[in-house]
Amino acid sequence: MNLSWRWVNNIKKKMLPLQVDIKMVKMKKILLVVSLSMFCCCSFAQKLQFETLEYDFSTIKEENGVVSHAFKFVNKSPKAYLTAVSPSQKNLRSSFSRDILSKKDTGTILLSFDPKNQKGAFSQTVEVKANEKGKEAVYTLVVKGTVEPRPRKITEVYGMKEGNIRYVTNSKRYILVPDTVVQDTFRFYNESEKTITFEAPNMPAAVKILYLTPELRSGEEGMMVFTYNTTLKNDWGSVWDKIGIKTNDADRANKTFYITAEIYDNFAAWTPQQLKNAPKISVSEEEYQFGTVTEGDNVEHSFVITNKGKSTLYIRKLKQSCSCTLVQPDKKELAPNDSTDVKITFRTRGKSGRQLRTVDVITNDPEKPKTILKITGMVNKATQP
Repeated sequence: MNLSWRWVNNIKKKMLPLQVDIKMVKMKKILLVVSLSMFCCCSFAQKLQFETLEYDFSTIKEENGVVSHAFKFVNKSPKAYLTAVSPSQKNLRSSFSRDILSKKDTGTILLSFDPKNQKGAFSQTVEVKANEKGKEAVYTLVVKGTVEPRPRKITEVYGMKEGNIRYVTNSKRYILVPDTVVQDTFRFYNESEKTITFEAPNMPAAVKILYLTPELRSGEEGMMVFTYNTTLKNDWGSVWDKIGIKTNDADRANKTFYITAEIYDNFAAWTPQQLKNAPKISVSEEEYQFGTVTEGDNVEHSFVITNKGKSTLYIRKLKQSCSCTLVQPDKKELAPNDSTDVKITFRTRGKSGRQLRTVDVITNDPEKPKTILKITGMVNKATQP
């Protein structure tokens, strides 16, 4: 009996690889059937067979205008027609027929791309919807390429004009932190027939001229390279400076450039612990509506500011939008849970109609460094005696 059982076990061991092979063969057959089924389903779904679903325009010159490509297809359905062709962008247009197509009929979808005001590489999609024997099918076409911008005219490069001098821009705007120096450049062009000279006799304290083109002959380009120093500006919130340049331009001798900036605490340098324990500004309300008053009346209102954070809240600056508005804070340093009144007086003399006056409150709250308080209402003209 022991010999017979040992013989049976040996036979089982020899049969085990054969059983595994049989299982693998069966699995392969199942996978083959599934693959064929998926292939048949996919082939069956593609009733409109396009020559290609993607077209590369390669390099397009903007100055040459619109380019087009016709996507050709063959209908493999007993009956089909296009219901919609929807480009993803406005500068891509389509043209197609809604005629009913019999089996083996051909059709085209014409796509036209306008490179105007485009530059660099692009890739845009088009959704094509078709009715194939009563069922909706969706196809995606792709057009791509690279737009080479047209050379711009000098009047386009230097779009602003003051006298006979054209500018790329005569203003710069920055968001800065204390103890920062930025360097930038104003560029200009002489469109007159005469040589124009430039000099900068007086500069704002925060501005330093590193280089100013001394003179420009007709058709030449010049520049003013400058630095802007927030330490020397010594201010907070919205600030601005005017740079005056003297020239011998007969049409307008004095040229003006502007620098505007917003200066806040350097919150990017704060540690995670500082941010966790940061101050937090809270105001009783951000807008006060005073209703209707008569010209000459003074409107007064106090906004209550509270520090709901975990460290001292510093009111860096209170800046009103008009000299007709007076601001009087009780204090500018608030410990946690401390409050202060900010009294605003709006003098309405010389004003009439709907009014809006604002006060910027600049603080060291990293989540809200600027809070805008508003006073709104109607001022009726005073009756003449």
